[in-house]
Amino acid sequence: WSSYLINVRLLHLSYLNEAESRQLIERPIEDFTLSYEPAASRRVLELTRGHPFLIQLLCNEIIALKNKQDPARRRLACLADVELAVEKALDHGGLYFADIYHNQIDQMGLAILSLLAVRGEGAILDWNALSNELASSIDLNAAISLLIRRELIEATDQGYRFQVELIRRWFAQVSRVG
Repeated sequence: WSSYLINVRLLHLSYLNEAESRQLIERPIEDFTLSYEPAASRRVLELTRGHPFLIQLLCNEIIALKNKQDPARRRLACLADVELAVEKALDHGGLYFADIYHNQIDQMGLAILSLLAVRGEGAILDWNALSNELASSIDLNAAISLLIRRELIEATDQGYRFQVELIRRWFAQVSRVG
């Protein structure tokens, strides 16, 4: 394979913008019959940050959930439906999340993500807090740079936080089990 991949060009693919995300959530195909309450659609955006795969993963679970409901409730997704679908999405998206865990980060990166994950949604840790928890500041700087490049965390004025809530939740589950 290496001879085929020698001329491969890397393209940076990132998040969808809000309009593109809403279209994927609310109108993934023409004549899509499921409607979303504004709060439900907004929550899908908050949980996925416009990550195309994660939007599709979560919305697929919402549709599966709605298909099991009484026909009178089947056509409108509400906030409770989104929250119910999250657990299934984390389970069914396990290979995606496990690839991040096993192939895209090192041990220091895993430690950083674990520390951030268990602190809850929107939690921010500054460099000093991370440094106090972890051993090597040299490894810490390199790991933070890698996590930012991989779009797993982002820098804020106060420190660092997860970019995508669904990814944070998966790491929180793994951190509690491990």
